[in-house]
Amino acid sequence: MAFNPNQLLNNPLNILNLQGAKPPKAEPPRPPAAPVPAPEVVPAVESELPFDKGLYLDAYSRLGLLRIANVADLGCGAGNFAKIMAEKNQKPELYIGVDQSHAKIQGAKAACPGWRFVYGDFNSEKVKAEYERFEAYLLLNVLDAIEDDLGFLEGVGSGKHLVVSFPRGPREGSLRFFPDNFSLRERYSSLINIKSVGSYRGGGGLLGMVLAERW
Repeated sequence: MAFNPNQLLNNPLNILNLQGAKPPKAEPPRPPAAPVPAPEVVPAVESELPFDKGLYLDAYSRLGLLRIANVADLGCGAGNFAKIMAEKNQKPELYIGVDQSHAKIQGAKAACPGWRFVYGDFNSEKVKAEYERFEAYLLLNVLDAIEDDLGFLEGVGSGKHLVVSFPRGPREGSLRFFPDNFSLRERYSSLINIKSVGSYRGGGGLLGMVLAERW
């Protein structure tokens, strides 16, 4: 076979042999890296504020000032106000609770058997038909969280009584707060007759407690 100089030059090992150098030793294969375990996924659990019994007792006493026994509890949650009414030996037919959380309504029914709870949006005509016969509406930690609070109040029938709580300062979940009575009246006085504004301080901070009537 004829000698091909290009074959010598194109082979690095041949060049190293001619120069007296030894070819580098191949590195032994590295063991495969141990698999990294995936982080544990913990399912999210819906949390709920602790039951502030004092708030519901305060609302119950203010409802008594109106001399009205029956009430529609809008945004009733787990039925906390119904529990207070049961403790006060009130009749279940004097109460209805409405909430947009199906889980909370189920919890309220389990906690207060025999009391009436309705799942749904209390702005819908179907749900309103369930509670419009009640004279007073209870809105604890609710009206400040409604985006169209003015639109809701416009839909409340004339002469309906309201027991409403409002935060006095910024609070998670609230869209608005009222640090003083002037700002409160400035927003709502065209829609409701604000009869009194009290205060309650509990686990949720300082609240304004309002008694009002729809014009």
